[in-house]
Amino acid sequence: MAKSVEEQLEETLNSIKAVEQNGQRYTIKDRELLRADLRQLDQRAQRLEKQAAREKNGGIKIQRVIPL
Repeated sequence: MAKSVEEQLEETLNSIKAVEQNGQRYTIKDRELLRADLRQLDQRAQRLEKQAAREKNGGIKIQRVIPL
């Protein structure tokens, strides 16, 4: 089942926190690994925050329709 916007936002914020606390790179034995890009995580968090606010306010509202 698909995750809700709030769940996705929480996971993204946790990922941002992990990168900030532990850094972008880490090593396991002889392998160096990279975490997700912090800039992309920030952009995703902003999009998800907007979506969550929109859902909280009842979604997208159409004020006027102009017939063709």
